[in-house]
Amino acid sequence: MIARPSSEDAPTTPASALEGPPSLSGRFLTRRTVASVVIAFVILGVAVSRAGIDWGDAWNKIRHADPLLYVAAIVAFYLSFVVRAIRWRLLLDNAGEDRPTRAVLSPILVSYFVNCVVPAKMGDIYRAYLARVRLHVSASKALGTIIAERLIDLCVLMVLLLVAGAIAFQRKAPNFLIPYVIAGAAVCGTGIAVIMLMRAGRGQRILRLLPEAVFHRYEHFRLGTVHSLRRLPLLALLTGLVWGLESTRLALVVFSLGYGGLLTLSQFVLVALVAALLTTIPFLPGGLGLVEAGMTGVLIAVAGTSKEVALSITLLDRSISYGSLLIVGFIVFAFTHSNSTRKRAAPAQG
Repeated sequence: MIARPSSEDAPTTPASALEGPPSLSGRFLTRRTVASVVIAFVILGVAVSRAGIDWGDAWNKIRHADPLLYVAAIVAFYLSFVVRAIRWRLLLDNAGEDRPTRAVLSPILVSYFVNCVVPAKMGDIYRAYLARVRLHVSASKALGTIIAERLIDLCVLMVLLLVAGAIAFQRKAPNFLIPYVIAGAAVCGTGIAVIMLMRAGRGQRILRLLPEAVFHRYEHFRLGTVHSLRRLPLLALLTGLVWGLESTRLALVVFSLGYGGLLTLSQFVLVALVAALLTTIPFLPGGLGLVEAGMTGVLIAVAGTSKEVALSITLLDRSISYGSLLIVGFIVFAFTHSNSTRKRAAPAQG
């Protein structure tokens, strides 16, 4: 049974009760969003102008990709969202909020779509908003579970990245991988330290000096973050499966182009994880521009492919992980947005 909304997220006035979800233009047509998209295209423009790539050859390779393997790559990509939904349901259940997997799937798809078009990972904030409106979960608690999810994602990604890098390069890490490892390890270490402090309840006396509403929101956030990390081995296993499906998608794309023999299993994993890591850069929506440039460069460095081959792999893979998500995500977003508006407007008609 779906629980009632918590008091800390309940609207305090009739007007707020009828307030619908944020407008589409208000979310997407902001200065920050426009600036981030411009930066992304500048990065792409600089990369294109200096790459010296035969675009006709790259496009010809893409046109002759095996359609069945390409469709299989799309299936693998969206299966990863099913696993993400199962994992978030488990995180919510750990935090005391039992929800069916099918109910949490659309907020996850919508959040990834929003992250593709809006910088600063605003999709995660929007998912917390949808958790309150659609799942009747405290937004603060939902945000805590999302933060925990992101930390698990990054920590497992870093472990797999190190293992894949060690195997692919026979225990000798390439120079391009070192900054990623250092940055990722620093974020993981900081996140774990903060959660340990939250678990211990440090600073409660100081926090109680804040307004009561603010303190209660923090408590919901703290409990959502800390409690959701129960059954950690299962969460780590599901996260490993997510990254395995991400690597499978890339492998199917490579095989669809006829270049399956160019990369080993560890290299498939390494390239897929570096691309995933680049999407976490917050000032670009979905890592647009940075992922394409970085993924192409990693393919050349790891597999020794030509620029045209690397570019064809990158563009075909991003047509799934970014392009298809824009289409599918927008459809789910539009349906969710209109459905939420009808639900919030219903009391006014009663």
